[in-house]
Amino acid sequence: MTSVVWRVSGEVIEREELLDGRCQVVLDGESEAGDGVVFAVSLVWLLGREGEIPLAEGYVTVADNAGELNASLATGAVEASDETGAAAVRARFVVDAAEGDLAGFPQLRGDPAGGARVTCEIEVGTEAWSGELRLEESE
Repeated sequence: MTSVVWRVSGEVIEREELLDGRCQVVLDGESEAGDGVVFAVSLVWLLGREGEIPLAEGYVTVADNAGELNASLATGAVEASDETGAAAVRARFVVDAAEGDLAGFPQLRGDPAGGARVTCEIEVGTEAWSGELRLEESE
C-alpha cells in the first residue's frame, strides 16, 4: 500500500454554532514541508456533549500544482473543550473524486478514485490548527 503523510498547519477560517445545536469549523492550511500542497477541511459535530463526540459531517480537499482530490467523512470523532474552544479530531475520509497526479498518485484519477482514503489527526484551536493528514491508496 502506498501512502504519503503531510504535517499541516493553518487558520481556522470559520467557527460557527449552528441553530440546530451543532458546531461547524472550516479550516485552511498548507503542508509544513513547503511543497505547495494546500488543504481545506470542514467539520461538524453536536455541541453540549462531553468526551468523544462523533463527527456529523466532514469534507477534505487536498491540492497541489499537479492535481486535486475531494473526500467525504467515513468515520471520525472529536474531543472538544467548551472552556478553551480547542478540539482534537481523528477522522477517516473516503476519496470521492480526484483529478491530475496529486502527490505522485496517478492511480487516483477517476471516480471513485479507487477507494483511496485520507486519515487525519489534528488539533483545532480558536484561530489556528495543525496536525497530520495521510493519503493512502486502497489495498
